[in-house]
Amino acid sequence: MVFPAKENNVLELFFNEPTKHWHFNEIVRKAGISEQRANHWLKQFVKKGLIKRVKPKEKMPYFIANYEHPVYENKKRLYGLNKMFETGLLTKLQSLKKAKTIVIFGSFARGDWNTQSDVDVFIYGDDENFGFETYWKSFGRTIQIHAFKSRRDIKKIRSGLINNVINGYFVKGSVHDIVEVKA
Repeated sequence: MVFPAKENNVLELFFNEPTKHWHFNEIVRKAGISEQRANHWLKQFVKKGLIKRVKPKEKMPYFIANYEHPVYENKKRLYGLNKMFETGLLTKLQSLKKAKTIVIFGSFARGDWNTQSDVDVFIYGDDENFGFETYWKSFGRTIQIHAFKSRRDIKKIRSGLINNVINGYFVKGSVHDIVEVKA
């Protein structure tokens, strides 16, 4: 799923800082677009339920992400996965031949990430010395690899982490690979 570049610039502001009150001029400046284009995209996003326009009494209006709306949540998840695909991260993860299961989990899988969030990757099997430095530079985020080479290693994982992994996005393998080992 490819997003138009200018639309992307505006959406990214709301995805990275969902609770921030964005004023119109700041959106224009940060997104690097004209006032006319910003106005167009903001109206579209309000109409789709992605953002809200708030006008406090006797104050300037602002825009804020409609982060509890299902449309926003789904669009943000898709956007995050698309960014991982564009940077080559998903392709690289899928190419790890000795890894049985690979899962993106945590805030990126849930769609509640922000500018400070890292990308959590669970690997069951050999991570083949995954060179994540290349990908975090192009993705602009720290990548946390949680690699477990054997069944014995996975059995030691605390249940909270396993639950996060099971609820994540499976890049390779399936939930059964993890559950049968943990049982």
